[in-house]
Amino acid sequence: MELTSEDFQLFERDFFAFKQLKEFYSIEEVEQIKQEYKEHWQKWKAWQQAVAKELPTEYHMEKPKIESWTNGWNLRNHFWSAYRDPQHRNQNACLAALLNRKQFQVYLMFQHYKSDERAGSLAEYNKLLTSLHEWSKGVANIEDYYIWPQVEHELDDHLPLTEFLADNNQPQKLQAAMQDRSFQLGKLTFKATPSIVQETVQTLEELAPLYFALS
Repeated sequence: MELTSEDFQLFERDFFAFKQLKEFYSIEEVEQIKQEYKEHWQKWKAWQQAVAKELPTEYHMEKPKIESWTNGWNLRNHFWSAYRDPQHRNQNACLAALLNRKQFQVYLMFQHYKSDERAGSLAEYNKLLTSLHEWSKGVANIEDYYIWPQVEHELDDHLPLTEFLADNNQPQKLQAAMQDRSFQLGKLTFKATPSIVQETVQTLEELAPLYFALS
C-alpha cells in the first residue's frame, strides 16, 4: 500500500460541513465528494488494519479504533486511528496515526477528551519527557521525529526532536507552551511514500517503549 499525494489532497477544501457543501455544490457534486471521501477512508481503514496485523502479538493491538470519515454533520478534516493495549483500553495515553492535508503522523498522545473517564494521570505521562534522550537511542531516523505541545494546531510547523534534544532550554520552553496540558511526539511524513504500512509499523514499534512504560 502506498501513501499518495491524492491522500493529502482529499482534505484540501475550504469547508467540511455538509450544510455548507450543499450551499455551494449541486446534489450530484456533494455525492461525488462523499464517495471520494468514502473511498479514501476505506483505504485508510485497510491500511490501519494491515498495520495492526503486523504489530508484535504481545502488543495486543489487533483492533485499532478507526474514527469514521464523518461525525454526522461534517466531513473530517483528517483521518485518525488509535492503538491501545486492550488490557489498558481505558488508559488516556495511546499510540495514534493521523492523516491531514499537510502530513501523515504516527505519534504518542494523551487523549484529553473525556480523560476523567479513563485511567492514567497527566503528570505521569508528562514525566516521559525526562526519558526521551535515552529512548531516542533506539530510533532509526530520529531526524524524522517531531515534538509539540498538545495545544498546538496540527497544521502548525512542529519542533524537530533533534532540536529539542540538543538544547537544554527546550524542555522548559515546551512545558510553558503546554499550558498545563500534554506533549505529543511522533514521526511526520510530508510526501508520497511507498510501503506505508511497513513505515507505520516501524514507527509504532519505536514509540511502543514509551507507551508501555505507562502501563
